[in-house]
This record gives sequence, C-alpha cells and structure tokens, in this order.
Amino acid sequence: MSTKVFISDIHLSDTTTGDHNITLNTLRGFWNDIERDVFDAGGHEKLELVVLGDFIDIIRSTRWKGKMQPWADKKIIKVTVDAIVQDVLEKNKPVFDELKSYKKELGTTLTYVMGNHDRLINSEGYDDIRKKIQVALGHDPTGEKFPWTYPAGDLPIYAAHGNDYDVYNMTINIENPEGDALNPLGDAIVTLLINLYPQKVYDLQNDKNIFEKLQEIDNLRPSSIAPFWIHYVSNERKDLKNILQEQWESLLEVFSGKPFVSKWAEKHWDDYFKLKKGLDCLTSTSMAKLYEKFSGFFNQEDLYAKQAMARISRTCDYVLFGHTHESYAQLLDVRNGKEKYYINTGTWRKRIVPSKYKKGDIVFGSQRSVDYVLFTIDDAKPNEIKEFQLWNGTINA
Repeated sequence: MSTKVFISDIHLSDTTTGDHNITLNTLRGFWNDIERDVFDAGGHEKLELVVLGDFIDIIRSTRWKGKMQPWADKKIIKVTVDAIVQDVLEKNKPVFDELKSYKKELGTTLTYVMGNHDRLINSEGYDDIRKKIQVALGHDPTGEKFPWTYPAGDLPIYAAHGNDYDVYNMTINIENPEGDALNPLGDAIVTLLINLYPQKVYDLQNDKNIFEKLQEIDNLRPSSIAPFWIHYVSNERKDLKNILQEQWESLLEVFSGKPFVSKWAEKHWDDYFKLKKGLDCLTSTSMAKLYEKFSGFFNQEDLYAKQAMARISRTCDYVLFGHTHESYAQLLDVRNGKEKYYINTGTWRKRIVPSKYKKGDIVFGSQRSVDYVLFTIDDAKPNEIKEFQLWNGTINA
C-alpha cells in the first residue's frame, strides 16, 4: 500500500503585498491529519506529497514596477525573480525546513508541479534559481525544470495546475512545449492593478485599516471581482468612495494602455471585452445587478468539470486541477462499473468569498482553507486506486 496526497495554491510570497503566508502550525496540523492514513498504507516512505502549482508566488510582489514586468525579456527580469524567490525562501524558512525534514528524515517524496504564479521559475537560464528551491525542499540541486503536469506513470490520474483552461491565465506554449511558458494577461491584472491599488489609496489617505482591507484583494478569486470588493469596502467608508473609485480608474487606464495588454486584447477581443466590463464596473449605479449578470463569468467550476470530462478515458479515472481555490469533487461518468471524477485541490489560503445567492446587494465573507486530496494505492495493482479522500478544512473566525 502507498499514499499520494495532492495540495495546491499555497502562494508563499515575499509579503510585499501583505503577509498572507501559511504558518508552520498550519503545515503541522495538515501533517497530523494525514498521519493515520499514511501509517495504515505503509508509512512516510510510501507517501508522495504533490504540490500542484502556485506554491511559490512570483507574481504577487510590488517588486514588479515600471518596465520591470513578468512579460518583459526573461534575461532582464531574472534579477527580480531571483530576489523574490530569495525573499520567499527566507520569510517562509520554517515551512521549507519542515518540508525538507519530511523528505530527509522520514523518506517522503516531494513533487512540485508548476502553476501560473510560479511558472517563471521554469524559465530558460534560471537553473541557479531552481537549485535554490531544490535545496530548500531537500532535493538534489540539479537545476532541472519542474514538471508542468504530475508524472503519474501507470496510475489512472491526470493532474495539472489547471490554469491553461483559464483564458486569462493560460501559459501553455503549444508551438514550443520545451521553451518558456507564455505570458498570461493575469500577470498584468495582478502587477498593474491588484498589487498597486492598496498602496496608491494609502498614499492619499494614510488609513491603515482601509489599507489592510484593500490588501484582501489578494485573497479574491478570480481577481476580476476586485471592483465588487472595492464597492463593498466603500459602503463601509462612504467618505472615501470617490477616492477609492478614482484611484482604481486611474490604474485601470494605465493597464488598458499597456502594449502587452493591447496585444493580448487583439487576439482575445471577446474575452477582453468581458473582463474590461467587469473591471470597469465601479461606475455602475447597480453593482448588485451587474454582479448577477456576470456571476456565470466568475464561476469557473463548470468550465473545469467540462475540461476534465474531455480528459477521462479508459486509462484515466481521476482528473485533478487547482487554480480556482475551491475544493470540489464531481462525478463525471461511470464506465464498466468504474467511477470517473474531477477533483479540485482547493487552497491553503485565506479566501474572501462573495455570496452567490443574495439578491439586491453584494456581501463578502472570510474563510481560511486547508484542502487536500489523498489517494490510497494498492501496490499489488499499481494502475488502480483503492480509494480517494477529498478533505476541505474551512474555518470562519
């Protein structure tokens, strides 16, 4: 017997956009939760822990400014990527040391799959950066690229971060799969809007409470619902409504005028129009009605389930994605008595979540999540899964 545990979307950052990192206690609590299943299936040496993307967050950093942007020449931005990685490793050292101990002292296998927020780590010529991460995780420092999909072997599993089914965060390079990943529009949304907005308002208002509330934009998914969060905050501080709106609109004007954004819009006009409509909605007189109209656009689960349906086959029973930050298990089909599932691995981040059902107003709540998927495998039948468990740990405090 053996076990494979999948987690994703931990988003360890350099804290320049706010300290949203997990604590060592969070990691240890998760480890305690899986201990019994791990021991029942052969112990730590028979465990593989798979991080399915967006583990180290390179994009959520205020180091991206001016012409130094994630879509610029990889040779030029390497110094920025290196600085962000170094800070992430230092600020999250207890977490990395703990993960390293699982591998070095307990014999657990650690597999790191790339997502859209950590994809720059896999850039050509970044071998030295990858070596730092490999050392921090207890791997041999080969400098080799991390995988884009989970190397499942004979197991009936397909697992990837899932961002390539999100048109705004698609990074797959179909023409050159071995080359650098493509630059997604989502990078520009983050570095030109989300990362800068809280500080821009704070520079004018010097209100720490509002600054911290606006930093919660970092915990919204998708990021395109940011205007609705800003509207929600402005309802609490009506005296700041004009400032909040004006500063967002000024950043949005800069965003729209960037050549990178314009070029993306030319190729994806319909998708860009929908996005722009959502990002520019602070001027709407009825935000609630607009949110209802665009709620389908913001809801990604049906899209991912449909993509998973296309992936299942005679040899694939389970399709795993992360990216959306919402853990989820959906039966897709039953073939020859065998159930086929789409499973989302969720997140370990705090989430600011909108109500999906309240009419006439927009409200948000706060949740902390620790989600994971655990597979138990009968080693006598290595191409079969004995069982899977999806655990969603959600705290509202």
